[in-house]
Amino acid sequence: MIPLQLTVALLAFCALVQAAPRLVAPDDHKILMIDPRIVAWVDNARLVPGTVQKEAANPLFQADRPWENALNNLYPNLLWDEEDKLFKLWYKCVLADPDAIAKMDRPSTVHDVGWYLLYATSRDGIQWEKPELGLHAFEGNSATNIVARDTPNVGVFKDPHDPDPARRYKMVYDVGLGKLRARFSPDGIHWSDPLEMLGFGARNGDTHNNAFWDERTGKYLWFTKLYLGERLAARYESTDFLNWKNNGMVMRSTLAEGRASQTYCMPAFRYANGYLAWLMMYHPGKDRSVDCELAWSPDGLTWRRVFPGTPFIPRGTKGSYDSECIYAMSGPPVEENGQLLIFYGGDDFPHTGWKRDCVPCLARLPVDHFGGYQPVEEKIAFLMTEPLQIHPEGLSLTMEANGGSITVAQVEGEMRVSRVESLPVTSSGTVRWRVEPSAAPHRLWITLDKATLYAVSGVSLVNEALPSTPAPLPSPGPVVSRRVSFDTDAQGWKGVDVASHHPEGGASGGYLSVSREGRNLPIALSPSELFVSPFAGDWPISFGGRGARLSCFVRSQKPGGHVQFEIFAGDLSQWSFATKSTFTGTWQEVTATLRYDWTDDEAKAAGWSPSAAAFPWAQTIRNAGKLVIVPVAADAQSSFDLDEVSVSGLSD
Repeated sequence: MIPLQLTVALLAFCALVQAAPRLVAPDDHKILMIDPRIVAWVDNARLVPGTVQKEAANPLFQADRPWENALNNLYPNLLWDEEDKLFKLWYKCVLADPDAIAKMDRPSTVHDVGWYLLYATSRDGIQWEKPELGLHAFEGNSATNIVARDTPNVGVFKDPHDPDPARRYKMVYDVGLGKLRARFSPDGIHWSDPLEMLGFGARNGDTHNNAFWDERTGKYLWFTKLYLGERLAARYESTDFLNWKNNGMVMRSTLAEGRASQTYCMPAFRYANGYLAWLMMYHPGKDRSVDCELAWSPDGLTWRRVFPGTPFIPRGTKGSYDSECIYAMSGPPVEENGQLLIFYGGDDFPHTGWKRDCVPCLARLPVDHFGGYQPVEEKIAFLMTEPLQIHPEGLSLTMEANGGSITVAQVEGEMRVSRVESLPVTSSGTVRWRVEPSAAPHRLWITLDKATLYAVSGVSLVNEALPSTPAPLPSPGPVVSRRVSFDTDAQGWKGVDVASHHPEGGASGGYLSVSREGRNLPIALSPSELFVSPFAGDWPISFGGRGARLSCFVRSQKPGGHVQFEIFAGDLSQWSFATKSTFTGTWQEVTATLRYDWTDDEAKAAGWSPSAAAFPWAQTIRNAGKLVIVPVAADAQSSFDLDEVSVSGLSD
């Protein structure tokens, strides 16, 4: 047993006061309580978000220069430069008015508007200066804070890893989807000519691009948008900052949100033993507002929204400076006087059109207070951790216990609790125990009485795997078969480009013809709405059994091309199965089978393929929407006929 000494050292926030701000370094021996891997069991406790406090002086400055035509989205890139002891801010400016574009030196546009990257500095983060740099003139005046132009959607970071001092600062941006660029600078002010980045897809960009050097992976990471009919977040990685590898989609909205709320941009950074990101959620299906949520990842690849649908930096009251949109900073975390400084752009105008000003603002959060466990109502809460390895620096808890208390005990074996070795702690701050490190892992039993626990330090997880809690499938019911025959009409089915109904001549009665001009393939699509399509819904309940059989009859005047089934989650994204059947001039039945209880890997092994934006297999099958039939192979078909589409439950 590792004794938890009765003598504790309480490091209150007042003892953490720094004379100057500091960058918060990652700490592999610190686990935030928002990490789903640390908690094994709770009783009467809930995870709640931390509370930010907005700076009374917000907004920190206004768009008060002639060239600050529209600080559209702002996209703040914030650095506390520990060498220069200076806050540095790079922010986006759009010249939306034609007369403003005409006043640029060498007027130019991207997406029909002008673009400037502007620069400001501050000693305290409150009072800001816009230096007169003499680099780019506006209306003949070179006394501006413009450091670059023609650079939409910019992210800026300082890179101490690069041995070349001329590349100490890096700028990442795009000039359109699939057109990602970078520039380099020795000082963040004087920038090189653009360099095209290699490896990005044709649907990447058009958002707040952000990148940084990641010590853990030994790679540069770049987060940008992936646009596939909706806005998704994607990650790329590189070792040389020129050639980039696609890691695919890493964040998207939920099925319930659909396209009404979409992931807009995701400035990410290292924190504690993992990664955090400010996730901007855009609501085009509601009021076109933008909320800032919190996202967490153990490895920078697998991301989770910590409190889905709950803004971490709440928007202000109607009509206030940040009432419609919030865009949080890109950059490493900064701490001052025990508080994290979160700079953001606030807007009182919804996300629509070019002409809007998003002004710089500041919010503060106590260090590590991203989310914590606290008792429900007035009852005492109990929490047991997963096995932890305690390190030589000793065990520390970041907590808030004003008016309450926290105690800690060890757990021996699975559930037996030793005597309580800690005195109740009743103040807020970081509590440290002197403990003897041991090779044996230990669980902690923590009691919360009117207190909140935010982080545990001096430890690491024994098991770093993410917990998996798939929703259980319902008990198999009687098998059911549902069919669409097209005997009387198209039954709500559509085609890309054209779907024509024929009352006679099908495999059995009427049929549907689908055609498409050009090189693209014709597609037949069922309705996606419940109660409209017999195929939409929860398949284990709708069709019963343990799996399902898909069937249809097809023919085409032109032989060739395999027949593919696609099952969409709602109407958002799909899993596809390319059958071995090819189109012929006579009617033939084409089939595919599946099981409801497959994991994603099992579905793939059976021949089903997820799209780039697909939801997990289990979610797709439980929320089926569109059923699509399409030829596979380019130029295989320009048209085909479809009849007798059915889905039947399978009992084995």
